[in-house]
Amino acid sequence: MTLRIPPVTFDNAPEASKPLLAGIQQAFGKVPELFATIGHSPVVLDSLLAWDHAMTHSSLSLREIELLNLHISELNGCGYCLAAHEAFAKHKGLSLRDLERARNGLGADAREDALLALARRVVRTGGSRAGGEVAQAREAGVSDATIIDVLAMVALKTFTNAVALVAQTRVDFPKAPRSPQD
Repeated sequence: MTLRIPPVTFDNAPEASKPLLAGIQQAFGKVPELFATIGHSPVVLDSLLAWDHAMTHSSLSLREIELLNLHISELNGCGYCLAAHEAFAKHKGLSLRDLERARNGLGADAREDALLALARRVVRTGGSRAGGEVAQAREAGVSDATIIDVLAMVALKTFTNAVALVAQTRVDFPKAPRSPQD
């Protein structure tokens, strides 16, 4: 398969991307191909890394972030991001059952279910008619700040899903099993 947009290497990356890619290599022990593909645009790579880091300081727990990453990637059909986030989620202590349930939009409690339902509505409709999901979130004790954080996660993950799908990025993580929905 010929990639639509091949990843950059340290030899051909824009100069401004090289220190960002070096930081990624230091953090991961490698430069995942999705980041190397985004590396064609140093401004976007820098923004993505900053946004991703900022979300770790949001009102969402690291578990909730990974549940959202998995469900959004499942909805968008992004095998690359499913594989990457299944690997990340396992390192953060999520069980195989947690991973399967998240991909299917199910959490471990009312709050997680509400966060995933809201994300699903936004992925499917852009947020149109999300009143029921917002009400469900509020009933589960979700603040308006957290609702905004969920919307940010949808935007962030949808972007990386789109890059992986459009570029036909090779999966360089252990492949996630196919969903029972497939």
